[in-house]
Amino acid sequence: MIDWHCHILPALDDGPETLNESLEMARILAFAGFRQVCCTPHCLLGRYDTRPSQVSQAVAMLQGALQRADIPLTLIPGMEYALDEYFPVLLDDPRCLGDSRLLLVEAPRKTPKTLIQENIRRILQRGLIPLLAHPERSPCLYHRSSLWGDLAGLFQKARHDGEDEATAKSFAFVQELKNMGCLFQGNLPSFAGRYGLRIERRTQLFLERGLYRCFGSDGHRAETLKADLAASLPGLRKHL
Repeated sequence: MIDWHCHILPALDDGPETLNESLEMARILAFAGFRQVCCTPHCLLGRYDTRPSQVSQAVAMLQGALQRADIPLTLIPGMEYALDEYFPVLLDDPRCLGDSRLLLVEAPRKTPKTLIQENIRRILQRGLIPLLAHPERSPCLYHRSSLWGDLAGLFQKARHDGEDEATAKSFAFVQELKNMGCLFQGNLPSFAGRYGLRIERRTQLFLERGLYRCFGSDGHRAETLKADLAASLPGLRKHL
């Protein structure tokens, strides 16, 4: 398995602070069955001013430590970019996932939909492929509604002629992004209800619609990573 989104590199963002913490996360991922991990520290100007060169150096350092510790995990360099007003500047020197054209991005909570579209369009114009991280957790992607409206259909069987109107309306912008060429990466903890019922339901809808291209742990700390994988992987494997 491949973990497409993990904050495993030490001392770059809000992930592990030390090499030992990173190694513990690596052991957990390897034990769970992962063989490759995309190292995706935040790139958020003014808060996490991470540069591609720093990522390359950190990946090389950690990969060497993994080999010495005999942990069977291959690291893939990458970054997680925020689709905010500063994002266009970062496109001058983007760090895609490994040798691919996939650029991992996230939609900050209060980002206007128009800005998200503009930034997705900029990525596509560069010949890159936007991979939107944990869209189920990004409230700015959805139509504002009550909890009941967002969960419409949760306790009802799907109609033969398609989804209920509230669900279709809520997912309209996500469908627009897909039509533009955006791919979606699901967070494993979302499947286990880590972020609440609303997000768990969105995750189910993404699965039902076949919108997820890949999945990631979004791991930040060893103590939460182990519990998240134990709670989410069995259910996801069964569904897939």
